Amino acid sequence: MNPTDHPFIDSRRRVLLQALTLVPCVGALPFGRSAMGQGVFPSKPVTFIVPQAAGGGADLLCRTVQGKAQEVLEQSLIIDNRPGAAGNIGTVLGARAAPDGYTITFVNLSTMALNPHLYTRPGYAVSDFEPLVWMASVANILVVNPNVPAKSLREFVALAKSKPGKLTYSTAGNGSGNHLGGEMLKSMAGIDLVHVPYKGGGPAVVAVLGGEVDASIADPLAALPHIRSGKLRALAVTSAKRSPGLPDVPAMAEVVPGYEATSWAGAMVPKGTPVAVRQKLSEALLAGLKEPANAEKLRSQLYEPVAGDAKAFAALIQRENDKWSKLIKQLGMQID
Repeated sequence: MNPTDHPFIDSRRRVLLQALTLVPCVGALPFGRSAMGQGVFPSKPVTFIVPQAAGGGADLLCRTVQGKAQEVLEQSLIIDNRPGAAGNIGTVLGARAAPDGYTITFVNLSTMALNPHLYTRPGYAVSDFEPLVWMASVANILVVNPNVPAKSLREFVALAKSKPGKLTYSTAGNGSGNHLGGEMLKSMAGIDLVHVPYKGGGPAVVAVLGGEVDASIADPLAALPHIRSGKLRALAVTSAKRSPGLPDVPAMAEVVPGYEATSWAGAMVPKGTPVAVRQKLSEALLAGLKEPANAEKLRSQLYEPVAGDAKAFAALIQRENDKWSKLIKQLGMQID
């Protein structure tokens, strides 16, 4: 018998030939992380749409958590600023993105609890999204020009009552969280202030510095440097309790019981994004928020890193919609 015709040799030859037929397929797979298994998420960079301009509070929050989140994802997290229409433009882009986890949308009080009631057709609905993480809460600050003869919130309320319709206050724009906070103060304190809208938190604060307006419900990122330098006087924060970043400044509720107009922010993905993908994204963002250095940086700007899960964030959005829709209806406010 020819040795090559031996049954044992034949069986080994058959196994070898079968194995060789697989070589081209294996060789065609790319090397690296994605080669270790089909369907590994993420296998490419993730985009984080921020519907506000670069340099503002929203941008600060997202870029602060970006580095740690990228470590967890093992992929780039690209911040994509898409400002305009009070956040509606970027939010619409996020709502229309593919539900595959590669597009996250930054959301806040304005886009998830105010705009749906202020705009007839904002272009999206809260139900177009799935919540990921409640990232942070932030208190705005009632500030006045030092020439205003009111050194406390109580004195400011008394001054406003003595001069109805004479004191002015600036905000980041009509329908902004700052604006609604100011309208809530007017309603609950029984005072008449004149609202002067500006195109952003920075210009609103500059207006107080220059004496164009008497006061502002101000974004902390824009106001804090001037408060600390003495160019602006801080009278109150809009949160229910005092902020650790400004412990000597009272909460509005200490003078106006029940007042709270805290802004908040979080992240969402399009409806239908797979659960496992949402969990991975949440894990990355939560890691960025819980990083001690990041938390310290955010608190220095009055941003309190909440790091709440999807369930807590969904409950917050529902509460805030119930709260602000009532005030907007009561005031008869409409942007378009």
